[in-house]
Amino acid sequence: MEGRIFYHAPGARTGDVIPKYIDGKYQLFYLKNWKNPKDPQAVPGWHRMESEDLLHMSGEVPIHVKGGTGDLIFWQGQWHLFACIFPEGRQLVTHYVSRDGSLDNWEYIQEDTFGPDGVIYHPSDWRDPRIVYRQELGEFWMFLAARAMDNHSQTGCVGLCVSKDLKKWEYRPPVYYPGRFNGALECPDVFRMGDWYYLIFSSYTTLFGNYYVKCRAGEKNWQIPKNHRLDGRAFYAAKSAGDGKKRYLFGWNPTKEENIFGFWPDKLKAQDYRTWDWGGSMVIHRLSQQPDGDLRLSLPEEKKNLFDLPVKNELRILTRGWEMEENKYKATGSADQQMLLMQNLPESCYLVTEIIIGDARQAGVILQADESLGEGYYVYLEPERGRLVFRSWLRMKEEGGKTFPYDVELEAPVRASADHRYLLEILTEGSAATAYVNGEAALSFRMYDLAGRGLGLFSFGRAEFDNTQMRIRSVRYV
Repeated sequence: MEGRIFYHAPGARTGDVIPKYIDGKYQLFYLKNWKNPKDPQAVPGWHRMESEDLLHMSGEVPIHVKGGTGDLIFWQGQWHLFACIFPEGRQLVTHYVSRDGSLDNWEYIQEDTFGPDGVIYHPSDWRDPRIVYRQELGEFWMFLAARAMDNHSQTGCVGLCVSKDLKKWEYRPPVYYPGRFNGALECPDVFRMGDWYYLIFSSYTTLFGNYYVKCRAGEKNWQIPKNHRLDGRAFYAAKSAGDGKKRYLFGWNPTKEENIFGFWPDKLKAQDYRTWDWGGSMVIHRLSQQPDGDLRLSLPEEKKNLFDLPVKNELRILTRGWEMEENKYKATGSADQQMLLMQNLPESCYLVTEIIIGDARQAGVILQADESLGEGYYVYLEPERGRLVFRSWLRMKEEGGKTFPYDVELEAPVRASADHRYLLEILTEGSAATAYVNGEAALSFRMYDLAGRGLGLFSFGRAEFDNTQMRIRSVRYV
């Protein structure tokens, strides 16, 4: 199959990814959400593929592990895998072992199945186990999506169980319980990078998305970072893996293809206005650190370097206020919105521009813009509010303006730049896309209803766009 920037298998959506780096390769286990589960080709359960560079993927192998997200660990010459199941409304953790040493043949150890204790942890939620071996303690720590037993509703937490043998588990108090979330903190992931420990989790209540907290090595208390939420609403179930030099964050950008939850609006038929599905396309961010220990999300160089063929810029100025130099476009009006239209967007491309913000309240790009710039997808910076924003064409229409019950469609926090420079990079493939700012913040989104249209630049106030470039791939990869 032709290589994809945002991976999904034919006839299926990519759900939760369980990434591991084993013997020089990334082993990507994932929950495969078949669009038609009754299709004779559909094989339920986990699937596995491998990659050395996160560009070229092997064929998928069904491993016949049933249930939800989990983890695997190697101990005493044997692989152990933990997942979760949901029989008759209950939630239980399951244990598998690999008898032949492979990553594809797993035996279910039924007697090791266990659920919440009903004392520390509420019986309603118990899933997504993540296993870490604490060598200094001689213990396995299992982190879980759970809810604490308490006298209020905001009991979502990351639970903890401890074992010496991966069979008998002792319940311990939660490792993170902020008293803030009405639902379990899903897909917990724990890792160390430099002098910091990180705990990443996903939440479907309070504010849908991925969060993280940090703790300096040698200390005990979790700290809330400046960018507490990673990416935005259209990125979920994030887990990480690395080779010891680089670390990556794997999640999914949901589609809007099926009315799974019954929330689609009846009158407005635009697909962009539909609700999100469970699962979609795989998104991979590069993880690194700020000097203060906060995490950075950047576009992996391996993916960016695939786009090696520049596309010549074609410019059509539509409003007053522009001053043009060689690959430097200045919006000079302080109180006006200035817009220009460029060449059409291909199905997949890499876009980059360096925006130097003067007094602009908003400045960025318009994707899939029409000739009058009356429609398009706006991706822009709001420096005074410290955020990157996505706004769809529906906002440009009276009907869309009336029916949206909220102010901002998608947003991600961005740190203020001391020199007012913001490097905006965007990767697109079909309806899927992700924007990055200054190699520190990411925002994933979808574009369904508009295609085959132009690229635009806009600024509400004064700003400068330097080195604006579109690149495509000269060679496809498989």
